[in-house]
Amino acid sequence: MENDRRKYKRKKVGARVKVFHPVVGSFESKTIDISNGGILIGADQHSKEMNVNDAVKVIFLNSGDIAVIFNMNIVRSTKDGVGMELLNCEKNGKTFTVSDLRDALA
Repeated sequence: MENDRRKYKRKKVGARVKVFHPVVGSFESKTIDISNGGILIGADQHSKEMNVNDAVKVIFLNSGDIAVIFNMNIVRSTKDGVGMELLNCEKNGKTFTVSDLRDALA
């Protein structure tokens, strides 16, 4: 069962995000679920042009701080959505590790 392999528990959240892809450009989408390790966004017309291992940047539009940019890597793409792994985040020109982010939110 796929969920047995997950390192982090997923939570169903329909958060608005803006995705920046090197080929597709920028577009808005909605998350299907979020975990401490990444997000799943809904499939749309942009999904077919994104490939596993593509690097993207994501901003959570409903966040209290939209200046935080999340660097992510596409880990899967299906007819239902695009899974992205959280690599690190940036704010005001500084890069923070995933551990730094988790510690700040704990």
